[in-house]
Formats: sequence, structure tokens, C-alpha cells
Amino acid sequence: MESYDIEEVLKNIFDCNETNWKPADKIPLLTKEIELLKIDLKSYLETCEYNVDSVLEESKILFVDSKAVVDELEKCKKEIEEHTMAEVLKSIETHDQITKELQHVNFALNIVYDVGQCGKLVKQFEEGRQAQSYTRAVEAVYDLLQYIELPAEGFKYLDIYANTKHTAQLILDKLLQDLYTEWTRLVSWNTKVSSKKSVVKITLKIEDTPFVIDVIRALDKNKNLKEKVSEFSQFLYKEVLQPIIYNDCIVFPETEELLTVTINYKQNYKPPYDQVIANFRLLFHHLSSKLKFEYDKNCSIMKLIGNEISGPFSELIMKDCFIDTIPNNIIDLQTYGKITSEIEKFQHFLFIVKFFTEDISILKYIEDIDILFSKKSSDHFLKTARDIMLKDLSVCMSIGVENISDEEESSDDYGKAAEALRILEKTIPKSLFYFPRCMISKTAQELLDLIYVIMEQAVQCSDVVCKKLYQTTRLIFELYDAVMPYHHEKYLQTIPQYVALFHNNCMYLAHNMMTFGDKWLTLMEGRDIDYPIGFVDLVQKLRELGYKHLTIHLQQQRKQILDNIRSSDLNCMVVKEVLGSNAEAAIRQCLRQLQLLKNVWIGVFPINVFTRLMATLVNMFIEELIHRVCTVEDISMEMATQLTEIYTLVVQKAPQLFQSSTDIETHVKSWIKLQELIFVLGGSLKDIDNHWKDGTGPLAVHFRTEELRNLIKALFQNTQIRANLLSKIK
Repeated sequence: MESYDIEEVLKNIFDCNETNWKPADKIPLLTKEIELLKIDLKSYLETCEYNVDSVLEESKILFVDSKAVVDELEKCKKEIEEHTMAEVLKSIETHDQITKELQHVNFALNIVYDVGQCGKLVKQFEEGRQAQSYTRAVEAVYDLLQYIELPAEGFKYLDIYANTKHTAQLILDKLLQDLYTEWTRLVSWNTKVSSKKSVVKITLKIEDTPFVIDVIRALDKNKNLKEKVSEFSQFLYKEVLQPIIYNDCIVFPETEELLTVTINYKQNYKPPYDQVIANFRLLFHHLSSKLKFEYDKNCSIMKLIGNEISGPFSELIMKDCFIDTIPNNIIDLQTYGKITSEIEKFQHFLFIVKFFTEDISILKYIEDIDILFSKKSSDHFLKTARDIMLKDLSVCMSIGVENISDEEESSDDYGKAAEALRILEKTIPKSLFYFPRCMISKTAQELLDLIYVIMEQAVQCSDVVCKKLYQTTRLIFELYDAVMPYHHEKYLQTIPQYVALFHNNCMYLAHNMMTFGDKWLTLMEGRDIDYPIGFVDLVQKLRELGYKHLTIHLQQQRKQILDNIRSSDLNCMVVKEVLGSNAEAAIRQCLRQLQLLKNVWIGVFPINVFTRLMATLVNMFIEELIHRVCTVEDISMEMATQLTEIYTLVVQKAPQLFQSSTDIETHVKSWIKLQELIFVLGGSLKDIDNHWKDGTGPLAVHFRTEELRNLIKALFQNTQIRANLLSKIK
């Protein structure tokens, strides 16, 4: 039978687009379709491979059987409701009663079991105590306390619970007290401190015996072993290990059990690394002989001590001991392997005695050897430089060139290069490359020698060290600028020789710094340098430092000279007819002061510098003398005579202040003016007229018109001759 699509049939009968159809028109069509379906069904049943009649017959039989089964089930249901349910309800009531009884039994059983367990643990404690085993006793009491922390329901309300708990705690406290006493007997120490030394005594009675192991295990079981070991470790670290690094110590094992550490307090003393290592070897060998044994698998007191303090100890000994072994010069650095070998052996020793583990190293600082070496070298050179700067400046030496030859060196090369050199020699004076003969402090030469040592060491080192040493060299010159004026301040203010030497030192160092950078670069040829090398920027700074203090001292000398003059009658000639004796005394005092400066400076400064300095002071002195006279409105004949005598003394003595008596004429601007002033003071109007010479004479050259007119008015009375002369001087 083919499949039948009812929707398709309905679409054929009913047209969706048809709106005015009637049921009477469609019913015949539907009836016809139904009849066709009946015919098809009948035809299908006749041709079907199944026997439809027999199927219907079997269905009827099944219906009858099913109905009988349903009736039987209804009957069973009725019997269950009437009889069985009553019995089930009765059984449920019995079950609930039995459950309650079982709960009561379990409650009692749990309490009895807890009592039994407590009794069992108490018995174990008694057995441990009788066997004199701290470990078994502690385990039993410890387990008992842990067990009664989670008691069965109702057990805590019994008197036995409170009594057991209280008793167990008392027993544990007593056991701990006994264990602490035993530990103190096994491990003890004391320290006697005085002003000069401390004596630490460590007593270790620990041995690899069953009793000692039992005590240690009992402490470990009770979680108190680490606390006791930590206490001993911290004492060891603070009272023994640290002092051995910082002080002079003697480690002496007096007996197998007693070790004595004597710490001697010395100022400014730090023991060498080999002494520190030797003391530590004695100490750890003694500790290891007593504490190295294992009380449990892979567990020993020595390991516990190492776990507690090996980290801080390794950092401490590297930072405050082994880093100090790094040398400050390249020669010692090249042989530094001997020291690292000793340290490596010491590290292996600490591993053997179980104080160190494999992951701890006391050679990690070697990874930064360049940085540490550069810092050590820098600190050493800075300290050395500062020590040099603090030395006495008056210890001096002669340096420089006395005379510079102007003769040209003969050369067989007449090429362009030789011609260029000849032009350069003519353009730039040879004196530019030489330092003049003078005296400097030996400390200046020492400082310069130190700088050359730094340079020679730098060029042999790695780039990191070289750069650091270059920076150190610059820092030394900056340190010179800061330290010298401060440390030598008192002498620079009061002692002329100090000022002269300090000035020369600054000039000498600045002179060498001009070419120091080029020398450094020459030695560094072939190396890749990523920073500029030069010292020219510091040259002017050093020169200004020398100029500054020399200028300050010259101002002090000038002030003393002026104060001497202004404190005498030369400062009050207006109100005096005759000068007192203090006027000549003041002049002589000024000349003595200048003579003392000459005696101090003549061999110290370069001759040209000395001449300029002395000329400056003498010129200032003479100008002040001239000013004193030229500003007076009236000068008596007696005073003029006195001034002539006093100023003549200056003319006689002043040339002696120079190396050559002719230097005063060349370098002292007011020298001729002073001589002309003396001439005016002792001369007549006619003599003055002759020296004026209608504005072309020496008076016209050295005196201003107003000065000369005022001087004539002060010296001579108002006469026709004076008026005629004044009329000429315009």
C-alpha cells in the first residue's frame, strides 16, 4: 500500500484561491475519495502476507488474559491493604525502637573506647618512663593530648576526661622541663665581658649514644628541638662568628668538650682573612666533631645550625672579610687566584662538616671582581691622595727650567712637515711647554706621581676598571680643590711661604693637566672607549684656586701696609706742622714687611711672578705715600724736609726688594713719580718750573695737572712767582 498524502489530496479538493465555494459542492468529492481509500485498503488486506483473521483472533485471546491479570492484581492490592500494611507499620515501630537502643549502645561504646585508649596511652607512657626513654614517654603523652582534643560525644563531661587532660599536661610540662635540663647539660655556654676582651666558653657534652639521641628525638617530637638549636645558633652567630670576623680572636679547644674563644678588642684593627679562616676551621671542626652525627635519617644538629645561620654567615663573611682581600693594584690582582683557592677550600670544608649545603657559596663576589676591584682601587687612591693633601706644605723642592734655549734644533729634513714645525716654533713660544724654575711642595709632586701610577694601572685593566680610575683621577683634582683650602686655611691666611707654595702647586698641577689627557689617550690606543678623556676643563679651576688665595694674601699684605701708614702722622698731616717719629717708624715697618716678603718669596716664586707681585705691593705702597702728600692743602717747610728724608729712605731701600735693582724702574709704575715728588718737596719754584718744562718735562709726564698745582699751593706761599708758575701749569 502506497503512502497517502492527505494534505496533497485536500489541496486538490479545496483551491486556496477559490473564495465562494459551498460545502455541498465539496462533500461528494470527499465521499468519492474515501471510497477509493476503502477499495485500496481492501485490496491491500487481500494481498497482505499476514493472516489478518488469525491476528484478530490472537488479539481477542490476549485481551481476555490481560483482563484476568488485572483482576488478579486488584485482588492482591486489596489483600495488601487489608492485611500486609498493618504488619509493615508494626515492623517500622519495632525498627525505630531498635535504632534508638543501638545509638545508646554506640554512645556508651565510644566513651568506653576513649577511656580505653586513654588508658592505653597512659600505659605506654608508664612503659616509656620505666624504660627511661624520653622519646616513648613524650610520644605517648603527646598522642594522649592530641587524642583527647577530639573526644567522643559525652566523654568530655566525665570527670575522667578533665583529670586525664590535666594530668597529661602536667606530665608533658615535667617532661619538657627534664628535657630542657638535659639539653642545658649537653649544650651550654657563657660569656665573660671586660673592657679589653671577652671570653666565650662553649661546652658540648653531646655524644652519639642512645641516651643523647633519645633526648634529641624527644625534643624533636615535641617541636622544641628547632627552638633550642635556633637559640644556640643565634648565640653562635652574634657572640662568636661576628667577633671572629671583626676582632683579634683566639679559638682554643681546651678539651674534647670545652671550646674557648677569646675576643681581644683593639682599636682600628681588623684581622686578615687567613686568620679568620684559621679560627673558623678550629671552631667548626670542634662543633662538627660533636654535632655532626645523625639523630634521625638525614637529620643532625649541625645541619639544623647550618639551616639557621649559614645564609647570613656567608653574606657576612663575603661582605666584611673576603671583599677586603680584593687588592687595590693590578699586580696583586694577577695573583689573587691563590686567595680564591684558599676560600674555595674553606667552603668545601664547611660543606664537609655539614654546615653548608651545595647551594651556598662564599665565592659569589668573584662574579663582580671588576666592579669590586675598581671600587677598591678608587677608594685606595682617593685615601692616598687625601693623605698626601693633608701633609705639611712647607716641605718643598725645586722644579722647572731656569733658562729656555731659543736655538732651533738642526734638522736634515727640509720637507713640508719640518717647515710646518718651524712655523709652529716661531708662532708659539717654547716657554709654553716648560714650567719655570720655582719651589713647590713635595706633596704636589707626590700627588702627580700618584696620578701617573693610576694612569699606568688603568691602561692595564678592563674597560670597567679603566673608566672608574679615570673618574677617580678627576675626582682627586676636585678633592684637591675642596680639601686643601679647608685643611690648610689657617696657614694660608697667615704664612706667606704657604701661600706661595700653594700657588705654585696649583700652577704646577694645572700645567701637567694640560697634556695629561693626551698621555692617557696615547696609552689607551687601540681600545674602544665610549667616554671622553680629558682634564683641560679642570686646568682653569686649579689656576683660579691658586690665584684666589694669592690674591687674598696680597690684599692682607696691602691692608697691613695701609694700616701702618694710616695709623701714623702721615694720615693727619693737615692738622700738624711737624711729623712725629711714628711717621718714619711706619715707613720702616712697611719696608721691613716688604723685605720679609722678599726673603720668603724670592726663591719660591718664579722670578717673573715674584717681580710682578713685589712690584704690585711696592707700587701700592708708593702710591699711598704720594696720595698722602698730594691731598694736603698746606705743608710746612719742616714737614716738607721730614717728608723728603722719609721718602728718600724709601727710594734707597725699595730697589733692594727686587732681585735686580733695575727691576723697580721697569715694573713699578709710580717709582719715577715718587722721585719727582721728593724733588718737588725739596726744590724751589724755579726747579719745579724747569722740571715742568712747558708740559714736556718729567713732572708733566708723571703728575696730573691738578695734583701738581695742589702740591705747589701746599708747599709755597702765595707769591707772584708761584702765580706765574701756576699759570703755566694748565
